[in-house]
Amino acid sequence: MSILPQAKFWRSKHDAERLPSAAIAVPFAGRIGANQEFSLNKDNCAHLEILQKFPDAAPWIPLRDALSLRHILQPALWKAACVEAVGTCLLVYLTCFFAIGLSHTVNIFATGALVPSLIGGFTTMFVLPLFIFATGPVSGGHLNPTITLATFFGRLSTLPRCILYVAFQMFGGAMGGLLLRASFDTRDFVVPGCFIDTTKVSLGSAFAMEFTTDFALIFLAFSVGLDPRQRSVFGPALGPIFVGVILGVCTFMTGFARIGYTGFSGNPARCFGAMVGSHFVSYHWIHWIGPLAASMVHGVLYYCLPPYDRERLPAVTAESS
Repeated sequence: MSILPQAKFWRSKHDAERLPSAAIAVPFAGRIGANQEFSLNKDNCAHLEILQKFPDAAPWIPLRDALSLRHILQPALWKAACVEAVGTCLLVYLTCFFAIGLSHTVNIFATGALVPSLIGGFTTMFVLPLFIFATGPVSGGHLNPTITLATFFGRLSTLPRCILYVAFQMFGGAMGGLLLRASFDTRDFVVPGCFIDTTKVSLGSAFAMEFTTDFALIFLAFSVGLDPRQRSVFGPALGPIFVGVILGVCTFMTGFARIGYTGFSGNPARCFGAMVGSHFVSYHWIHWIGPLAASMVHGVLYYCLPPYDRERLPAVTAESS
């Protein structure tokens, strides 16, 4: 007897025509890893309608449009912010869960934190690109207030998007922290990258390391993931991978060099979630002021040395038109 005689293991051309078409991603100049592949030319009259709804669909947003709050009620922005919350929650939970486990192995190795930092950085290289690929089509794959603030000061995203993204990233991080507390059944845990032994490291030194590494992260991430001149080199596929490599390298290089310093934060929402799940510390301001200061400094650099001609911005691609 034949089993499932009507089953088909391939689709005919007629069947393919009945499949739903993929939704078109809303153009966004600050989409991390896409090298502005999905941005619009603001001088093209055909894009006027979408630019009125989303000024950051084109790079180099006029300051008046960047600061205006009239777009904050756009449903698409809220949907993107919700995706940021979900992605940040899962990213915070997984990376913190793994980091807590690695911290228990520090005393096993004669080299101390060297091997755990190497493993943690290597893992980050794989985890972050996967989340960027997963969330990028909807939100741009920021998953990090540092990146969102940097795109705002680089005039690649508007203030409404920045406010919603950072707020929802914090909410997602907090949910990830509460899930960590439920998973470990305790609040007494330490997350590497969010812990500083203030008896061995001064707050000024910690801030200097956080600021400098955050600036390096932003500088390199913009160079490989947001520079339109790299579009033909990396494209939207390789960009997220290299952004993950950058974060992994920064995590490794700052995780073992200074006794009492477990590595740079790199993501304020991650440390915020870790402290919601455990306990808040007095130096948590470093995890926010460091990225904010680095974003502002990079914004000045981005203004002085923009990667495109301000008079002739990148034209729209076929996919985003």
